[in-house]
Amino acid sequence: MAARFCLPALTGVVGALILAGCGTLGTPPQEQVSAVQSGPGAIAAPSAIDCGRFAAHIEALKQASLSETGASADRPAEKLMAANAAGAEAESLTDAVEPPPLLARLPLFSSAPAGSAEPPGWQPWKVNRNKTPTRYTLTEVGHRTVLHAEADSSASGLYVPLISRDPGMLNWTWKTRDVIRSADNAQAPREDSPLRIFVAFDGDKGSLSLKDQLMYEMARLTTGREMPYATLMYVWGSRKPEGSVVSNPHTDRVRMIVVDSGTAHANEWRCHRRDLSEDYRKAFGADPGKVLAIGIMTDTDNTRSHAESWYGDIAFD
Repeated sequence: MAARFCLPALTGVVGALILAGCGTLGTPPQEQVSAVQSGPGAIAAPSAIDCGRFAAHIEALKQASLSETGASADRPAEKLMAANAAGAEAESLTDAVEPPPLLARLPLFSSAPAGSAEPPGWQPWKVNRNKTPTRYTLTEVGHRTVLHAEADSSASGLYVPLISRDPGMLNWTWKTRDVIRSADNAQAPREDSPLRIFVAFDGDKGSLSLKDQLMYEMARLTTGREMPYATLMYVWGSRKPEGSVVSNPHTDRVRMIVVDSGTAHANEWRCHRRDLSEDYRKAFGADPGKVLAIGIMTDTDNTRSHAESWYGDIAFD
């Protein structure tokens, strides 16, 4: 996948894409049990973990990264900055410039200097050129650098195009000041969230329905880029209980898992650890393909509201 999540001329269904046996009477086979317990309406396992444990885990990942050499090591900051510049140029000149390079790992916000508007290695993602973009800046909170997001009737995100990799465990920490009380992730006119992390997966697009294949082709013709086969989102919701699996109201190629909900933990750092393969099966009822990209988004464009949130480090292991 030439990973770039810019949809200059599409809204609605295609915009949402950016983000992707017979039994007998008696005891059903395991496959049938899984199918019944997966998809919209299913409940995924809780994932909140102790934030002290999370910090220690991230520090261990940093130390391991510093000791690595070769292509798997974190890129130097200047190379990541160059990748940002390439992404921004590609954004403005469409296909005139090669898309930014694929990275082997996610650049950590805590390793970047505070004050920068664009974290090194993370590329801008526009939902639609007509929408006001959300403001993202690196800032220092509690002696560490985090990504501050402020949305005011706006929607845009950041993403990292990755060298395709097997799904593993995804770890992150986040906090929101504002829960969007009028939002409902199952309803298109109110589909907003103060915090989202999305994971783009590869897959066999030939197995999709004719309707989905036509949408993918329309997106490719309009943007010049291939869309991911499926997208799994983790969101902070306002109405659905934690663990709810929600289908995007525009397309079932995007499924959401509510990992935090309501105001009970507003203004608190929440730390999560998710098994991507397990969550994909829960959301889509099938085994996942390779992971192609990771992104974040804070959006309030549908509810015309305001939200201020913070993303800490996001990391695989």
